[in-house]
Amino acid sequence: MASWYRKAGHDDDARRVLLAKQRHRRRTLHPAGRLWGVLLDAAVGYGYRPWLAALWLLAFAGLGTTVFGAHTPHPAGSAPGPGFSALVYTLDLLIPIGGLGQRTAWYWTAPGVQQFAYLLIAVGWLLTTAVVAGVTRTLSRN
Repeated sequence: MASWYRKAGHDDDARRVLLAKQRHRRRTLHPAGRLWGVLLDAAVGYGYRPWLAALWLLAFAGLGTTVFGAHTPHPAGSAPGPGFSALVYTLDLLIPIGGLGQRTAWYWTAPGVQQFAYLLIAVGWLLTTAVVAGVTRTLSRN
């Protein structure tokens, strides 16, 4: 059915059919496979809804800004660096390409905050990759 929709030029309908196929397949998996399937479905719709990754990035940016804004960082060096901005620091962690200068200028001593920063780095790599793949797919289709 998805193949027919694609040949007819209905890519959105083909993706809906393939997404339903993945969701149906998930019911036949063992518990760990079902859990992984639920995560993939929620994060990027099994790759058929990569725009969800952008929404997750925005949610993590808001969460990071809140967490880092509630704690006081320490400068990483003795030379004056850029002033601390919780939003820019969060974006510096989430966006794996380039650098905004915040990640290397500040460090945390509050328990759990540095571990949260590491989590944001990992989440940023995964979600940014999904967003880039979705944009690339959209551009190559057009």
